[in-house]
Amino acid sequence: MRPVPALEVRHLTFRYYENGKKNIVDDLSLTVEAGSTTVILGNSGCGKSTFASVCAGLYPENGGFLESGEIELFGKPLSSLGHRERSGYYALMFQNPDLQFCMNTLRKELIFCLENICTPPEDMEPQIERVASDLKVSDLLDRKFSTMSGGEKQKASLCCLIALGSRCIVLDEALANIDRESAYDILEMLKKYSAGGGTIIAIDHLPQLWKGLATRYILMGDGCRIIEDNIRPEEFDNYKELLRSEGVWGEYSGKAHTRDGETGFAISLKDFSVRKDPKDKMSEYLIKSSGVGFRKGRMTALLGKSGIGKTTTFLSILKQHPYEGKIEIDGRDLRAIKERELFKTVGIVFQNPADQFITQKVADEVMAGASKTLTEDEIEKYLADYGLIKKEKYSPYMLSQGQQRRLAVLSVLLGDQKILLLDEPTYGQDLSSTEAIMRQLEEKVDRDHFTVLFITHDRELAEKWADDIVRIEDGGFVS
Repeated sequence: MRPVPALEVRHLTFRYYENGKKNIVDDLSLTVEAGSTTVILGNSGCGKSTFASVCAGLYPENGGFLESGEIELFGKPLSSLGHRERSGYYALMFQNPDLQFCMNTLRKELIFCLENICTPPEDMEPQIERVASDLKVSDLLDRKFSTMSGGEKQKASLCCLIALGSRCIVLDEALANIDRESAYDILEMLKKYSAGGGTIIAIDHLPQLWKGLATRYILMGDGCRIIEDNIRPEEFDNYKELLRSEGVWGEYSGKAHTRDGETGFAISLKDFSVRKDPKDKMSEYLIKSSGVGFRKGRMTALLGKSGIGKTTTFLSILKQHPYEGKIEIDGRDLRAIKERELFKTVGIVFQNPADQFITQKVADEVMAGASKTLTEDEIEKYLADYGLIKKEKYSPYMLSQGQQRRLAVLSVLLGDQKILLLDEPTYGQDLSSTEAIMRQLEEKVDRDHFTVLFITHDRELAEKWADDIVRIEDGGFVS
C-alpha cells in the first residue's frame, strides 16, 4: 500500500482578483512524500509563496479566489481541518519572521503557541526548555525580538514551529537574509527535525545550501507550472543549464571593476559607536570604531555576520538609532541636518520593503518616488525593466517579497537623492532579478555620480559589483 503523502495537491488554480486575467497558481498538481525534504525553485514572482499560503489555508480565507483544486494534508482534506488541527499537520515559516511573532520574546511566543494547541500549563515550561535546548536556542528565550538579528529571528521562528509539533514545515526563503554560519545553524536544526520523521518543504533561491538535506528539487515556472519535478541531489549538476536558462541558478555575469568615483566621502563615520541596548548607556557596545568613509560616486558593499551591526549602522545614518561620535553626510554634521532635508539626500530600501510603501497601487508607488511626473507609458517601461509588467494596478502588498524589493528599488532610484542605502537588495530574488537590480544601480552610479552602499551576505555579489568592500568585524570596520 502506498504511504499517505504529507501534501497532495490536485489541479489547484488560485488568483487574487475574482475576474483577474492571470492565475497566480495555474492548475498545479503536486505530491510531497511524508518524511522527505523537498526544495522548490523558481523565478521571483512565479507564485511559490502564494502556493505555500494556499496550502496553509491562509488563502482564500484571507483574500483571493480559489477557482478549483483539492488539497490534502496527510490524507485529510484541508477544508475539513480547523486551525488548531491544521497546525499539527502543516506550519508555514514566512519570508519575513517579524510577521510571525505575536509576543516580544521567544519564551512568551512559545507559551502563546502552546496555549493555542491546548498544552497543559504544567507541561509548557519543561517543553519550552527541552525544545530550546535541543535546537540550541536557549540563549534566545528571554531576549526581545527587537534586539535579534535576522538569523536569530529565523531560528526563533523555526523553534516555534517545531514546538507546535507540526508534521510538515514549510520554509519560505528561510536562508536568504542571513549569513552562511546562521544558515548552517538553521539547516542543523532542520536535520534534527527531519531525523525525527518530519517533512520539510523549502522555497529557496539557494539550492546549493540544501544539497546535504534535500531529497528532491522541484523547478517551477510562472503560475507554479511544473518544469521539472524530480531533480535528485546526486543529479543536480545535470540540470545546471536548465536552472540557468530559467534564471534561478548560476554565476553572476557582472565583472569585478573599480570606478574612479569622485574626490571625498559621501558618508563619514568618525569615532563611531552604538550600544547593543540604545536605552541603556551602560550596555555593551555593538560597534566601537575609529570610523570609516564611504566614497562618492561608487558602489560599496557592507558585509558581516548577522547581528554584527550592519542595519544598525544604516539606521544611525538615517537618525533613527542613537549613536556616539560623529556622522557626516557630504561633509556636513548629521546632527545639524533636519530629517526632511536628510531624506532628500539619502534614500533607503529597508530589509523588509513593505515597511516603506505609502500607496495602495504599484503605479502610484512609482509616482510617489519619482522626482517628476511620469506618463503611463514611462511607468509601464520602468515596470517592465524591473520584472513588474502588468502589475501597475496591484497593491504593493500583494506582490512577492522579491517583487516588493524591486519596486522599492525602482521607486527610490527615480528620486533626486544622491545616496542610496540598500539593506539586502537581493533578498528573495532569483539570479536574473538580482542581476537586473545591480545593473540598474550601476547605470545610475555611472550616469548621475550616484553613491550606493548596500548590505549583503553574498560575498560573490560584492566582489562582482562593488567598487569597495567594507566588513564589520569585532565591533569595527575593516576595508
